[in-house]
Amino acid sequence: MNKTKVIVDACCHIPNAHILGRIGKGKAACGVLVIDHSGQEYEFSKYLGEMTVPEAEFRGLIFALDQTVGITRYDIEVWMDSELVVNWMTGKYRMRKEHIRPLFDEARKNAQRFNSVEYFHHSRSTLLGKRADRLSEQEYNKFQN
Repeated sequence: MNKTKVIVDACCHIPNAHILGRIGKGKAACGVLVIDHSGQEYEFSKYLGEMTVPEAEFRGLIFALDQTVGITRYDIEVWMDSELVVNWMTGKYRMRKEHIRPLFDEARKNAQRFNSVEYFHHSRSTLLGKRADRLSEQEYNKFQN
């Protein structure tokens, strides 16, 4: 049986991100593209509010898992352009950021609702990655001004 693919992207716009000593939080949104085992596609997006980039990536993952459980509870592949989050979720990196740990724990708990979950890193330039990115940016833009 083919696995359901879940492509997740979060955008986090941090003002003056290039300036040393900047504030590390910005307004964020996420986009999710789910392709089930039969090829049926589902699109979801959510405005996340103000947070750091890792928080946005984890909140996007949690949102994606919540949406996907309504489609399938079998085997899923989660594709993200956040190599850091993928490495935390696969256990390649140990979670040492106490302010991120509650989100990490929530994502791991939500992943238990599926038969199996595999995590993969992909470039944001992939076709599916661009689609998820577009969903997150469209959602972000709805909440500006």
